[in-house]
Amino acid sequence: MRVYSMVRPKKLEEMPTAIERAEKLGYDGTTLLELTVPPTLSAVAGAMTTENINLLTGVFVAFPRSPMATAYDAWAIQSLSKGRFQLGIGTQIKAHLTRRFGMEHLPPVKRMRDYINALHAIWDCWQDGTRLNYQGEYYKHDLMIPYYNPGPLEVKRPPIYLAAINKLMCQLCGELADGHLPGDPITDKWFEQVMLPNLKMGAEKAGRTLADLDLGSYGFIGCANTEEGLERVRTGLKQRVALYASTPEYEKMLDLHGWDVNLSDFINMAREHKWEEMGNLVSDEMLQAYAVVATPEELPKALKKRFSGYVDRLQIDETWFDGLSDDDVARLLVQLKQI
Repeated sequence: MRVYSMVRPKKLEEMPTAIERAEKLGYDGTTLLELTVPPTLSAVAGAMTTENINLLTGVFVAFPRSPMATAYDAWAIQSLSKGRFQLGIGTQIKAHLTRRFGMEHLPPVKRMRDYINALHAIWDCWQDGTRLNYQGEYYKHDLMIPYYNPGPLEVKRPPIYLAAINKLMCQLCGELADGHLPGDPITDKWFEQVMLPNLKMGAEKAGRTLADLDLGSYGFIGCANTEEGLERVRTGLKQRVALYASTPEYEKMLDLHGWDVNLSDFINMAREHKWEEMGNLVSDEMLQAYAVVATPEELPKALKKRFSGYVDRLQIDETWFDGLSDDDVARLLVQLKQI
């Protein structure tokens, strides 16, 4: 099992140290979020200061950038990192696209298909010298003069990882992507009954199997050395689950489980800004569906039970590690890689 670290500093100048630490501890890769720093910039910072660790954007919000702009970024970082860059892209929800990025909201699955196909057409031009003439529904690219052509890579092309939660995007991921980004929060039941079958369906459409897709772990992973620490982690995760559960995009997941709470319960508390109190709506049963929380001694076994046979890489966010030193984390990673 490969293990990736979620890196989330708020300032670009903090990224090199954070990514260097992840490499030193033994992580196989870093997942670089799009919060306050574009993850492509974070990947550049990491590529220049590390030698072995993979650099995955998880996720780079695609639609505010044209496929051409993203193609240039990914090509340059892949060259700089000597083949360690992994382009993880996603759609973002309507509110953020329209109100934060100021973009038009278009059908996301059809648009993402067009986006990925455009990337490949551009990269075909640069790598193989084919004429650029991509005519898609949303994107058209038919101009590439030598002055703007970076030429072929000496390493493999950047693999594309797609953030996909609902069935149609999962089908697209299985069909066109190299890897899957499950996102948070995902329950075990949603993964097994919705995501996995549709990833498989998409892969079969393209003449592939799930073995051709790099699958990431879903949900949250928490760890602490003491019962007090574990309780702090559980409390924090319940609040985080409640925050996500207050958005309409996760209503189907709540309905699938048939829990006593529903979307309106979370929305009402969110409108009153009762962020901490919202966590009380999340029962222990709900948390177990969304998260694996255990001591360092128990965590490898618990993660093996949930993920072994399903996924290829674990996603660790040390926000949910309580009281573990760097040495503790390094020792834990050795065990997790043996799953």
